[in-house]
Amino acid sequence: MIKNSTIHNTIFMFSVLSLIILPFNVAGPALCDEASNLLLLQGINSLDQAYNDWDEEMFEESLTKFEIAAKMGRQDGLAEYWSGTAYFFLSLHNLFSLGTTPDKGRGSNNARKGIEILTRSIEHNPDFSESYALRGVLRGILIKMKPLSVFTQGAKVGKDREKALALDANNPRVYYLTGVSFWFAPEILGGSDKALEHLKIAESLFEKKGERKTTDFHPSWGQSSCLAFIGDIYASQKQDQNAYIYYKKSLEVNPNDPLALRGMNKLDDIKTK
Repeated sequence: MIKNSTIHNTIFMFSVLSLIILPFNVAGPALCDEASNLLLLQGINSLDQAYNDWDEEMFEESLTKFEIAAKMGRQDGLAEYWSGTAYFFLSLHNLFSLGTTPDKGRGSNNARKGIEILTRSIEHNPDFSESYALRGVLRGILIKMKPLSVFTQGAKVGKDREKALALDANNPRVYYLTGVSFWFAPEILGGSDKALEHLKIAESLFEKKGERKTTDFHPSWGQSSCLAFIGDIYASQKQDQNAYIYYKKSLEVNPNDPLALRGMNKLDDIKTK
């Protein structure tokens, strides 16, 4: 049986070829822009599906599309931003997949690669708040997995958070990612109380703002995973009832949210012991 990912890749290749054989009067840069936009859209769609399926191979396929789009000469930083998002989810997949032992080595490596590519995104577009917020999370993950990296990444986490919030204090994803960066960072650099504070602000902004997507290429993700992380914090504090409430909220937004499903399974395991 042919895997869905194989079918997706075949469709993608035919789509790119159809662009290449457009009439010769189409200008080269316009052709490149159109192909790059197609790659971004396909990558974003496959990233959404990868999250719902919690499929590492699909995350990597999305990443490939974003990386090719970046190499085609985009100057808006979005291809690099989406690459960083894919690395973020790959790192979470390495560390928080249900029923598997966390792979700290791969999680750290994906976090490091994400930091590098988000730095390139910021070079292209220094005013895009979400690249700073996402880079701050990946720095926090790296510190959590490799504590000695606090000496090279610690101060930078705070700077990324401050810059992201200064650029867009009404963006729910900025607060969500800032909260996650506090959650992953050592207690001295963050901790659960600060994480919960920012995640709760994100929860409120997600509810008020709804979709803030300005184009098909701009992000609109994060609400269900934000609620799942709030559940994780309550679970870590042994507040199982509150954890259950937030996992349920997450699943109401996205019934397939893997982090919320993982949290619910953990609560069920606790009850059966």
